[in-house]
Amino acid sequence: ENIGQLDASTPSSTNVWYALSSQADESYRRTIHELASLPTVNRICEIGGGANPALDVDFVREQGIDYTVVDVSAAELEKAPADYNKVRTDISQTTHDLDGSFDLIFSMWCCEHVRDAATFHQNIFKLLAPGGRSMHLFPTLYSPPFVLNWMMPEWLSERLLLLLQPHREPEGDHGKFPAYYSWCRGPSKGQLRRFESLGYQVDEYAAFFGHSGNVAFGSGYLNRIPPLRLLHEWLSRAMVRCPSPWLSTLSYMVLSRPQTD
Repeated sequence: ENIGQLDASTPSSTNVWYALSSQADESYRRTIHELASLPTVNRICEIGGGANPALDVDFVREQGIDYTVVDVSAAELEKAPADYNKVRTDISQTTHDLDGSFDLIFSMWCCEHVRDAATFHQNIFKLLAPGGRSMHLFPTLYSPPFVLNWMMPEWLSERLLLLLQPHREPEGDHGKFPAYYSWCRGPSKGQLRRFESLGYQVDEYAAFFGHSGNVAFGSGYLNRIPPLRLLHEWLSRAMVRCPSPWLSTLSYMVLSRPQTD
């Protein structure tokens, strides 16, 4: 259930739309594959891909893509298949070990772990070729579960996460990492201005509401309490119909570097 409406204060060139969180992952992955399949896209970088790169090896080979996976953790990169080009560096730092000109740079569940979002997105802008795009999927403040995760000590949030999602053990492929939520917001007017101030054009900004049907974000406990699940789903659908960017649960955005800066 999408609402293809534009925020009244949003530039007409930006497509802002809203949906339920259960649609976020599928929509994002479909868009990434569409962008990666464009004939003008030859060099791609995934930030924070770690143990689980989003584009599988067969797809990369079929498309003839030069695909680089970047992560700050050597241990996480080691878990990924050896077929990928891997670079261990921190793209949110002023100096890093990544260079070149990429047609597409993207991340999934990475932005929330970045302390300095301004430097992070500025570095990505510099690494994009003219006309290149960046795309990011992330949880947003001020969704209550993420506000709690943001505020509580890391040791406590890790214990709660493992209680709700036992598969997220640290030694596995889906470990728990500290979250800072810098610039992790829905598509408010101020949020769009942040990226425009760095030189980006904001092409698309999708915001998603609720947690039902999204096991990755703890929907399992809702399924154990049917009345609570039904109330949650009703409220989520109501927020899609009458959206506020400040109440979203997840977002993704497509940013582009203009052909001429």
